[in-house]
Amino acid sequence: MQTPERHQFQRVQAAHHRGHPANSVIGHLQKSAGVKQASTHATYAKILTPALLTLSIWSHIWIGTSAALALTVLTMAGLLFLQRQRMMSSTKPTWANAVGFGERIWLNRLHTPIPDKLSARITTLYLVYWLGAVIAYSGGIMTSLLLTSTGLAVAYSAQFVCFQKLALLFRQMKDTSPLYRFWSTAPDNDNSAKSA
Repeated sequence: MQTPERHQFQRVQAAHHRGHPANSVIGHLQKSAGVKQASTHATYAKILTPALLTLSIWSHIWIGTSAALALTVLTMAGLLFLQRQRMMSSTKPTWANAVGFGERIWLNRLHTPIPDKLSARITTLYLVYWLGAVIAYSGGIMTSLLLTSTGLAVAYSAQFVCFQKLALLFRQMKDTSPLYRFWSTAPDNDNSAKSA
């Protein structure tokens, strides 16, 4: 149940936003501030994914097929959970953040166009990464060390080159959109620092 003062404050806020379109944009950006900071967890989880999934698939020769399947599902769930974790906001950009922001920009390329050459390269690298990962996982199922090592080598090579291209994409595109600029700005007043 809302108090009269709170209800009145919300009405004033709504009227303020209706009267000033610029404030509406800022309000929208503030609402998305919870996802402003790219999670470095997501980047590191993506690096761990091929090796951990391949290892959990290989485990069927030690713990049996059913247990290995359960371990693989748990590993996938853990990696997805890790990717969704948010870190504390940081004023210092990192390579992992740039990769995360670059991936968001690449996924948003239908709405905000990106350089064609970079788009084609990143798409190709993703396809090569998935091809290598599938080969590695197949090697785990067939217990073939050659397939596994070849697949992992291809997947990791493509992944790290792709990450470099994503970071480059973020550096090239970060000033082309208000939202992209907002991602890399530091807050003027960080109340979380006062409460800590």
